[in-house]
Formats: sequence, C-alpha cells, structure tokens
Amino acid sequence: MAEETIQKKTGAERQAAFLVTALERASQQNGVLLNGTKKQTPRFFDKGLRVNPVNALIMAIHSDMGGFKTNSYVLFNDTKNRGEAVRKGEKGVPFLWTNNSEYVNKDNPEDKITREAFKALPESDQASYKPNPREDVYVLFNIDQTTMPNVHKEDYEKQVQLYGGTAEAQDASYMDKDDKAKRISVNQFILNMRDNLVPIRKDATGIAHYDGQRDTVYIPAQKGFPSYADYVQEVARQVAHATGVSGRLNRDSGASQKETLVEELASAVKMLDFGMPAKLRPETMKSLPAIIEQMKADPQLAEDVLHEVNRTVGMMKKAENGEKIQLIEKPSNERQQQWAAQFPIAHVPEQFSAVTMLKDDEGKWTLAMKAENMPVLSVHPSKEDVSLYFDVIKNDHDDAHVQEFRTQMAQKYYSLFSKNQVPPVNIFKSDASQEALDLISKVNAFKTKDSKILLVATIGDEKQKPRYVNQEQWQRLWLADDKQDYKKHLAAALYSDVLARKLEETKERVAPEVDGTKLHEEQERRNNQQEEKCRNSPEQKEKERQEEKAKEEATKAETKAVAAVALSPMMKQFLDLKSKHPDALLLFRVGDFYETYQQDARKASQVLGITLTKSSKTKGPDGKPVEMAGFPYHALDTYLPKLIRAGERVAICDQLENPRATAKRNSEGSSQENKQEVKEVVAPAKKQEEEQHRVVHR
Repeated sequence: MAEETIQKKTGAERQAAFLVTALERASQQNGVLLNGTKKQTPRFFDKGLRVNPVNALIMAIHSDMGGFKTNSYVLFNDTKNRGEAVRKGEKGVPFLWTNNSEYVNKDNPEDKITREAFKALPESDQASYKPNPREDVYVLFNIDQTTMPNVHKEDYEKQVQLYGGTAEAQDASYMDKDDKAKRISVNQFILNMRDNLVPIRKDATGIAHYDGQRDTVYIPAQKGFPSYADYVQEVARQVAHATGVSGRLNRDSGASQKETLVEELASAVKMLDFGMPAKLRPETMKSLPAIIEQMKADPQLAEDVLHEVNRTVGMMKKAENGEKIQLIEKPSNERQQQWAAQFPIAHVPEQFSAVTMLKDDEGKWTLAMKAENMPVLSVHPSKEDVSLYFDVIKNDHDDAHVQEFRTQMAQKYYSLFSKNQVPPVNIFKSDASQEALDLISKVNAFKTKDSKILLVATIGDEKQKPRYVNQEQWQRLWLADDKQDYKKHLAAALYSDVLARKLEETKERVAPEVDGTKLHEEQERRNNQQEEKCRNSPEQKEKERQEEKAKEEATKAETKAVAAVALSPMMKQFLDLKSKHPDALLLFRVGDFYETYQQDARKASQVLGITLTKSSKTKGPDGKPVEMAGFPYHALDTYLPKLIRAGERVAICDQLENPRATAKRNSEGSSQENKQEVKEVVAPAKKQEEEQHRVVHR
C-alpha cells in the first residue's frame, strides 16, 4: 500500500478514543453500542482485503458517528485512482494493517522465517514457531465521505442496496426480509461453537451463564429474551466468556471491568457479522460511567481490551472454520506434587534461558536446555515426554503456562542427568577428524531474502559454493555456547566430500614409501645370509671384511655424489636453510601446508600427534625417501604453541610468491626455484629474550 501512514502508537490511541466515544454514545442511546440500522459488516470497497475484528469494530463505530449509509470504506489513493476525491474537512478512521508474512522461533527471537517457509515445515516443527506480525496504520474514509455518490452514482447506489441499513431497523424488534438467512447463519454459528469450542445447552433457570466445572455454556430459550438480536448477542457473550478461561486464552474471566468490556465488544463484532445491532447489558450500563472514567485516565486499558477482542474473536473464527479448540487443563495440586517429587527443586536450576525440542543428526528428538550461567545440556527424552511437549506447545494458548511447562520438563531431565540416569547428547560436534577441521579456515552462515539458510566455508585457500542448512542445524547455531566451533563442525558435515578429497590429495602428495624400498631391504637381508654361509678361515674373513669395507665406503661416496646432483630444488632449499638453523625445528611452507623433514619430521610427529610419512618422489642426501610431517598453514597458531611448550626452537620459513603457483610447479615436477625465506625464529620463553629474528633469502 502506498498510502500515507501514521505511527502505530498514534493509530492505537486513536482507536482507543473511538471506543470511548462509542461507549459515551451508548450511555445516551439506551445501551445501543453500534449498528442500530443493521448495516452489513465493514469492508473495503472494490478490494478483497481482510478486516480483522478490532478494525471492523472501529470502522462500524466511525460509520455510526458519521451517520453513513454503509460500512464500505476506501483508501485515500484509491479515490484518486477512480477519479474521485475525499470531501473537504472529512476525518478518516485509523486502520491497523497486520502483515503476517513472517514467523519467529518461540525460543530464539533471531530465528525468523517467511510464511512460505513455515508452511513447508513438518507439523512438529511448526509448533516451535509463532506469527511475528508487523503492523502499519492507514487512514480510511467511508464512501459517503467521498465524491463517489456524485461521480459514480451507480456504484454508490449498488453499495447502499447490498450493504446499507434501513431506518426501520432502529426498532430492535424489526426483522427484515433477510431474517431467514440470518437465522440460518446464527444456527450454524451455534453448532460450530458447540462442536469445536464449548458445549452449548439450554438452561431451565432462565439465566444465561458459563459453568466452569462442566466447561459448558447454558442459554435460556429464545422466547425468554426481549428480541431475537438480544438472544443472539447473549450466546456470543457467553462463548466469548468461555474463550477466556484458564486452558484457553487465560484472560481474567471474573467480574473485572476489562473482562466485561472484552465480552461486550467481542459479541458486538459477531453481531456485525450477522448484520444485527449490538447493545450493552443492563449490568454493564450501570457501571459504564466508571468504565469510561477509568479508560480516559488510563488509555492503555482500551488498547489492552481491543487486543483481547482480537484474540477472542480470532479463536471463535477458528472454531467456525472447523478447527477444534481443546481445553488444556493445568495439573491439579496433587499432580503438581507428584511431578515435583521426581526432582527436588534444590538439585536443579530454577531458570532456563532456552528450552527447545529439536532433532539431532540421526533424526532423534533431543531436548536442549540452557540454564543461566551454565553450558547447554542436551538429552534424548522419552517418547511420551516428546509427545506431551508438542501437545502442550501446540494446544496451550496460555504463554505463561507454556513457559512454566518448559521449565518443569527441563528441570526433570536436568535432575535425571545429574543422577546419571540419562546420558548427555552432543549436538554441536561432527565426526570430522582434527586434520579435516584444520583445513577449514573460515565459515559464514546467513539467511537469504526468501528465508533460505546458507553456509559458506573456505577450505584451504578455496572459498566453496554455498550449501543449504536445515532448520534443526540453524536452531543449534543459536543455542551453541561456542558458535564459531559449531559452525566449523557444521561446515565439516556439509562439505564432507570436499574435505575427503583434500585429505586424499594430501596423502597422495606425501604417500608412504613405495615397494622399491622394501625390495632394497629384502636384498640386504639376503646378502647378510650369504655372508654367513661364506665363512672361511680367520685370515680369509679379515681379508673379505677389509674388501667389503672398502666397497661400502666407495658405494656411499658414490651414492652421496649422485644424490647431491639429484636433489630437488625444494630439498636443496630446505638443507641450505637447515644448515643455517641447525638447532631449530624448521617449518617449511609448501603450498597450503607447513612441512617438516627428516629429524624435524620425527620430532613434529611426536610432539603434535600428526602423521609421519615418507615421500615417494623426494630423496634425501642418502638417496632414500625423505620422512615428512605437515599441517595446514592456517593452523599455525594452533600447532606453534605446542612446539614452543615442548621446548623446541622453531624457524618459520615462508614463500615469497603465491603458494598456489609453487604447489602447482611442484606437482608438475618443475625444477624452477621459488624464493623462500625464514620469516621468524620462535624460541621458548627463556631463550626468546636473547633470540634475534633473522631473515634469510634464497
């Protein structure tokens, strides 16, 4: 809607002022509150927009105050679009437009979804959400306040014919030609209330009343009322009273002035639906001056009353549409004592900031509880308690009672957990290994405009494409004590295929020793056996020993010479830097990893608990495969402190060009050298004070 709006508070206050005026008029008109001419229920002209109960009530009051012929209203801009105009000096009526396109999680106000997303949820998950309406206020004008009667006379006369009242209708005993149709509508209303909301029976005492013990409305025979309209409104009043009891809307259903007004106004709205006049009870009329005085002194009272009218008529509408409204009984004192006996309150937290039911990764219902100043506790409740939880959440309309129930269930399972009778469930961790988690450097979760939830992770240096997050995973994010850690585990679960591929590539790059090494060891064993068989005299053995020694020395010298020539550029760089820092454990940057070699690799594997492997491609000075151990470069802050605490002096060697280019050349077997330097030397605390940082280029 493009019409000019006014502030919500101003609109609510103006509606409250209209209500006070209507009550003052009723005190001067023998209790007739509104619609004395039996106009049809308020509506938008030429629009299919819904009019909620309070808006209908205020529009009808405004129509009566202006003496208008219908309850048909238009928006200011619509009159201009039709070539009409609002007459000079006319004052409109405030209309509160409620936008119910959004739902919010009952446990987490930050978790909001669209109506479409809500409808797509399973019924069990829908119970965790409630409407999150947004209200805007617009100004409406009755068609009698516009130039429609002159500019579009035929349209106007049609509105009067279809929805207008009659002068004769001022007589409460008058029934027009539509009397039969109205009676059918009233009878259907009574049947729907009886079947779906509260039993309605005839009463022989002659007094209409609601019996709280039997949860039943009793209505005298119609002939006992001054008019048919009086009979219909009394039925509506008693049904409105029944909605307010504990177990339904939990209003103050006693004799308070607020409850009296709610019942009178809710019944008046139903009378508008039937096209009948609405009156106040004689008892209400007697206390009307005091009610008006109190509402003028406290404008919030009128706003609260109108809010309850919306809730009351809303529940009646649900019953009219066939929805059964169950009465949720609170536990009796005896039941409450039995419940409390299961877990003495002294042994469990008294308050919980969050209590919710959600599914874990295996699809099992899990009760998550966040006690104040304590970490989240999650357990698997019994099937009976899961069923009870959702039954109360869905059917109990008393927010305070629902909150009390959540707290009691949390206390029950907290008590069972403290006695080791139920095990905790970790809903914030995945099965990913530490090596896989170390590959994840950045995670971001967010909602799109259409309420879809996405997560994006950076694995190594690669930013991955977004992946979808389900509602249970999203709920856990807002419950988690350590949200960053949970997001990392969530990313590990969502990108498990990417992590598996990355880890496999790492294994291939630092694969274990090939079978050729095993053959070499087997040959040495056979030579030793042959040597044992060829034993001769001591002189011969000494001669052979000298010859063998000479051969070995010559072979070693030849092997070293060949290996020195065959060393890869990367290994040459490592050996050169290692010779300059012989007492330091050298972390050598290769692509997305920091690698350690030879004796450094054995130390790193032992201290850090990382895998020790042998390269099938890279040889050391002795011609044998080089021992290696490494970790992702972005995990340096995790592993470096461990090495320092173990007493190791560490030299950190970084590349001076893009690590990806180096990794690509290494995978292609390129001999082109990459410039690399020792950026920093880190030593344990006592040595660090004397250590001078050195930078070595190569």
